[in-house]
Amino acid sequence: MGHNGHIVSDSTLARPSRSVLVVDDDPLQRLQLTDTLTDLGIDVLEEEEGAAALETIRSNRPAVIIMDVRMPVLDGIATAQAIADLDYKPRVILMTGDPDSFYRANITQLDIFAVLEKPVPMRTLCRFILKALG
Repeated sequence: MGHNGHIVSDSTLARPSRSVLVVDDDPLQRLQLTDTLTDLGIDVLEEEEGAAALETIRSNRPAVIIMDVRMPVLDGIATAQAIADLDYKPRVILMTGDPDSFYRANITQLDIFAVLEKPVPMRTLCRFILKALG
């Protein structure tokens, strides 16, 4: 209950937003993807590693998370495992240019929307993101 006995609606907090979170330790990759998605009218959030991404995910509830597998602090697979424990289920797209990371991402038992091998053509990546947004 809010002040004066009025019930405060938390419905906006309960639903995921229509935003996309880009998580990549490569600033140029983040910038390119952010600019492209912004040009398509998509709200974009950015983080450079998984631990910071989890805080952003909890506070902003993006609908789609696109992230690199190999990152410092908390990698993309460990971050996806933490995302699986959330009270809502954003769509997760993982990207990597490393063959071992690509293999590891593909064999996880996590609910991953897509695992893409870098370099990913921007047009292809945007198609996956738009499909994930529904």
